[in-house]
Amino acid sequence: MEGVRNPQVGEELLGGGRLLSCVAERDSWQIWRTRMGYALVVTRDLQDFWSDMGYVEPGLFLPLGADLLFVESTEHELISSAELGPVPVGSQQIMAVARAFAYTRSALGDVSLETAIFLPRLPHLLPTSEAPSSESDALTLGRWLSGGMDVPVTDASRMCSWVAGMSEAVHAELLALFGWERSESERIRVDGHRATEAPKPRTQRRERGSAEPFHLAGRTELERFFRERIIDVIDREDEYRRMGISFPGPTLLVGPPGCGKTFAVERLVEYLGWPSYVVNADSVGSSYIHETSKLISQLFAQAMEDAPSVVVMDEMEAFLSDRSGTSGSHQYHVEEMAEFLRIIPELPKHRVLLFGMTNVPERIDKAIMRKGRFDHTLEVGMPSAEELVSLLKSLLKDVPTEPGISYERLARRLANRPISDVAYVAKEAGRLAVVERRDRVGEDLLMRACDDLMSQAGEGKPKQRIGFF
Repeated sequence: MEGVRNPQVGEELLGGGRLLSCVAERDSWQIWRTRMGYALVVTRDLQDFWSDMGYVEPGLFLPLGADLLFVESTEHELISSAELGPVPVGSQQIMAVARAFAYTRSALGDVSLETAIFLPRLPHLLPTSEAPSSESDALTLGRWLSGGMDVPVTDASRMCSWVAGMSEAVHAELLALFGWERSESERIRVDGHRATEAPKPRTQRRERGSAEPFHLAGRTELERFFRERIIDVIDREDEYRRMGISFPGPTLLVGPPGCGKTFAVERLVEYLGWPSYVVNADSVGSSYIHETSKLISQLFAQAMEDAPSVVVMDEMEAFLSDRSGTSGSHQYHVEEMAEFLRIIPELPKHRVLLFGMTNVPERIDKAIMRKGRFDHTLEVGMPSAEELVSLLKSLLKDVPTEPGISYERLARRLANRPISDVAYVAKEAGRLAVVERRDRVGEDLLMRACDDLMSQAGEGKPKQRIGFF
């Protein structure tokens, strides 16, 4: 928070609570998970603003050091920001937020609720400014309940599909609370008229990218994991749901550069035939304050809209590193972290597969690594000689080859090299065959391709030097 000290993980609260992890933050407040539930930590200026406006009574907030105050929820009660979450989950939390929203609007008139905070012990929300609303209440509440997606709460189809605990009955109760009606597109869908104009259900199956069983050449353990923990759960969804197992949760792949993490996920995406999105510096990075967290939200919202889909977080330590740093940009990093902490647990509910990739897991914030965010962590090493034999045969299976090629000999030469190097050797051998007017790839061409690869890397002979020396 700006101008005051930041609370610390593990800090004790009056009453015996303890701060565990920050899940949302702005300049004048933070929402933390605690041993009991949640805590709202605020600056004295914000508490004074709420007190002057008559929003809070004296004694509601307790001191947390010299500059800050806090209020803690009881067990299982939610504290939530309309802008940053945590997202209300289940019918009780949804209706509690909605009732506070409706009460606040009737009591305070046109004050903006787009950044308001829900505190369960109050009948109303806590606005953070005196500015008037700049958007409709239906859109503000819809964005809050759906975790940042630009969908009005009146859109029953998307709200019931995207919001955990939003049944048709709960949605009808929510609309009745405000006196709102379903949107026109929803009446078309529900009444059964002009059905071709209705949006496709989010649970509709995409056409499988491949009719053959999933195979991941050279990575037996990864193949088994994808088959058992992801593909089988998707294909037999109803059976798994009966046993309390829902859509596959996020998976973290850990391993050195070139070990095949990206290669493996790309093969899975091809097999499933689902749209995929990549979170990296190019897709969500920005030099503007607060812009990165907005881009993160937009990318995940698009993935949810196109679900079932896959999101890949490449080099995720760049976004989810430990928050204990003290640099001037720390508060903005916490904002980006809070956006991920808010969104990641929601992805399985919206049928989005998430894969994180890193080669430095020790740099990732511990709040991300716990169960419920990344359910599985797999270590992916460089391929063994046996795995390389399988990979080479797969890469050359559609290429005419001479008989008697010793794939084991090739594998020994390529041991401990990135998978991209193996693919290069297969392609370069094919290129040499065309150049030399040969109708098959032979072992000699594969070995020459190996020589060329190692020559480029400066192995076995001096590198060529260009320029003055």
